[in-house]
Amino acid sequence: MNVLVTGGAGFLGGHMVAALEAAGHRAFAYDIAKPTPEVLSVAPVLASRLRIGRIDDCNHLMDVCRSDGIEAIVHGAARLGFEPSLADPMGFYQTNIMGQVSVCEVAQKLELCKLIAISSNAAYHAGSGDKLVESDSPFSATRANPAAHYGTSKMAAEAIGIAYADFHDVDFLALRVTAIYGFAMRSPIHIKPMVENAVLGRSTRFKTGGPMKRDYTHVLDCCEAVLRAIEAPRQPPGSQRVLNVAAGRIHTVAEVAGIVQRVLPGADIQVGTELSPLEAANLKMRAPLDVAKAKEVLDWAPRWTLDEGIQEYADRFKRYIRTLS
Repeated sequence: MNVLVTGGAGFLGGHMVAALEAAGHRAFAYDIAKPTPEVLSVAPVLASRLRIGRIDDCNHLMDVCRSDGIEAIVHGAARLGFEPSLADPMGFYQTNIMGQVSVCEVAQKLELCKLIAISSNAAYHAGSGDKLVESDSPFSATRANPAAHYGTSKMAAEAIGIAYADFHDVDFLALRVTAIYGFAMRSPIHIKPMVENAVLGRSTRFKTGGPMKRDYTHVLDCCEAVLRAIEAPRQPPGSQRVLNVAAGRIHTVAEVAGIVQRVLPGADIQVGTELSPLEAANLKMRAPLDVAKAKEVLDWAPRWTLDEGIQEYADRFKRYIRTLS
């Protein structure tokens, strides 16, 4: 199958391109930027299969899909982050919402067999229990999304995709992912400097953040979920179209530091025991994601423990830096 990965020059996108190729699909990427050397080492095919364009340029995206005979789209192009969304709300909505409209229009008009959107735990407004479940409320009549315009845009993008599924027969599925880590990652989420500095023999210091917690999910687990979604039978009307994809377990930054030190003996890491105001605000919406529905619908479950994932990240980073010498 010819599959287009939007945001395919990024961290998760590059890994998805590589995973699709390894599974026998023909993968293409659509992005506004070129891949970093690290991402290119993950997916060398990006050198010839990257198409440059804005995700909200529906006409150009349509032309690309026609030219490359695209049969399915994995939509990962998005602007990310709480603070950046506060600085540029309009830019976030233009990219994340109109970008979703663009891929849905293309999927509808070209009658693509699949549209898989990479969503985020930021779409959640509040949980109803110990774990975040897809049916938890994404909206409040009194309070904004805790992740500001980023979370609001991801919430709206899911709703747009479901509307195209219900009214335009698009086989749409959104995968809510969280705290993805692994080789070539860009957003540090504490784990990147810990691992890479340890490999390079450098120290890592965080003044705050020890109690900060995340549901750290290995990038290869996310790629496996995407593959299963692409290859799954068409979802019948009324099917659940939002699935959590995560490790399903919370770790604090202090715990991550301990794991890195265990996996990479001699790692010099110190993490403060307090939280910054931003970390304290983010902590309120940090909970593990319930992945039972993904197991039911996709027969998928996370495979990588955090110890194993950090080891794989470190090994791959070591191999990469050897290529630079």
